[in-house]
Amino acid sequence: MDQATIVNYALGYIAVAIAVFVMFLPALASLGLLLLVAGAVQVIVLLLQAVATALYRAVLRAYHYLLDKWQSRPRGRLTAH
Repeated sequence: MDQATIVNYALGYIAVAIAVFVMFLPALASLGLLLLVAGAVQVIVLLLQAVATALYRAVLRAYHYLLDKWQSRPRGRLTAH
């Protein structure tokens, strides 16, 4: 096998590799966009979870504040009947 044949085979393999890459490029682009969307959804869910936790803590803090104010009335603390 001479050198020209080896070079032609190498160029053929490179051409096939490039053709396969170009053929699968739309699928790779779609997968990349899907991964970006999934990451964005995770960030949004994380932010919603942080907001929900902060809201829950604020409501709980307000409830405890009002409960302490209510139970420190001049009539004394509430007791179970």
